[in-house]
Amino acid sequence: MVKVFDVRGYHARLARFEKVHGVWHRVGDAWPVSIGRNGIGKEREGDGKTPAGYYGLEDVYGYHDIQTAMPFFLSTNDTICVDDSRSRYYNRIVEASNVKKDYRSFEWMRRDDALYEVVVTVGYNQARRPGRGSCIFLHIASGDKPTAGCVAMKRDRMVELVQWLDPKQVPFILVSD
Repeated sequence: MVKVFDVRGYHARLARFEKVHGVWHRVGDAWPVSIGRNGIGKEREGDGKTPAGYYGLEDVYGYHDIQTAMPFFLSTNDTICVDDSRSRYYNRIVEASNVKKDYRSFEWMRRDDALYEVVVTVGYNQARRPGRGSCIFLHIASGDKPTAGCVAMKRDRMVELVQWLDPKQVPFILVSD
């Protein structure tokens, strides 16, 4: 389990836990993270909030191979996450050249600022309900800046996290204040 807690504005802390014989044990120290500019409790697309609750951690995307047991996908110059709620690809990561364009807005998964050099997808709004929010990730922080709704941390912490995650353990994130 990855737990985001101690929310103060767009600042929070992240701790990792493993369940051993039915008991949760913290792994290592907690570290600071940035969350949505408007805190937690996502209600709609673009509200600047990080979703509160419990969500699966699904895949890792990156600019180059990285040591992880999680399903890994290389982000190309064509990889996007669609955030247009009218699109059939809403809240999905796709290769733009492989789909019929029915979207007006999206996020590039390979960015000039390297925030998505290493990304873990969060299983928020898996039903893809229009307007509920999309493209929620764990990713590299841009200094001490808030996110649009993701959870961001220093690069070395992001790498440590993806190396620790194990799909056999069915990893999830719990976001609470």
